[in-house]
Amino acid sequence: MRNIQYSIAAILLYSAAMQAQETISLKPEKFISLEIPEPSDICFRPDGKSMFIVSDNGYLFETDTQGKIIRKADYAGMDDEAVYVDEKFVYAVEEVTRKIKIFNINTLKLERTVYLPYAGGRNKGYEAFTFNKAKNKFVILTEKDPIYLFELDTDLKVVNEISLGKIARDIASATYYNDFLWLLSDEDMTVFKVDPNSYEVLGKWSVPIINPEGIAFDKNGNMLIQSDDMKRLYFFKNPEKQ
Repeated sequence: MRNIQYSIAAILLYSAAMQAQETISLKPEKFISLEIPEPSDICFRPDGKSMFIVSDNGYLFETDTQGKIIRKADYAGMDDEAVYVDEKFVYAVEEVTRKIKIFNINTLKLERTVYLPYAGGRNKGYEAFTFNKAKNKFVILTEKDPIYLFELDTDLKVVNEISLGKIARDIASATYYNDFLWLLSDEDMTVFKVDPNSYEVLGKWSVPIINPEGIAFDKNGNMLIQSDDMKRLYFFKNPEKQ
């Protein structure tokens, strides 16, 4: 009997693992057009009342939850590809320069710049950035060839390096939601739910969007995907409930 129970448990675990690797197709409920040139990443303010969006052209915007521009930082960067915000600061990541620009959330004035050297291709540098609450560390990911995830301490110093080369063809964005890390692939048009401790993929969802480069979740659990080429923001129901 014990052997039978072990066999049943093994089958159930295998079945769950296989289901986690199946790619589920999603359809957006709606989309809106953005008045932002080449929007490359998006994140919600901690209170969920507004969003921050960065542009390939090096601009940082704050918008309402429907993408209407509220204000723009008096700053022109170079190839901003990732953005994250906490209670005090907005972090904008420049892919080409390998720099993280840190802005005061209230004034949007640049307060600090952190340089993170990376020897990869000029346009294959840092593409995704967020805070991993499970490890109390920032994570920054390179785009591709290869895909690396670097863990940073709270002073933005590298403390660990992990290869994620087999997860997708590229990584375009990252966010932390509901105790999991979520990654977006532009080339695969796929969202990945990832264990924040082991970085193992737990679920995959395909999204029918051209050039998806930003991912975020609102306070109700709805998923937002931003298209760079189309200058659009797409709204999806929570993928875990579909």
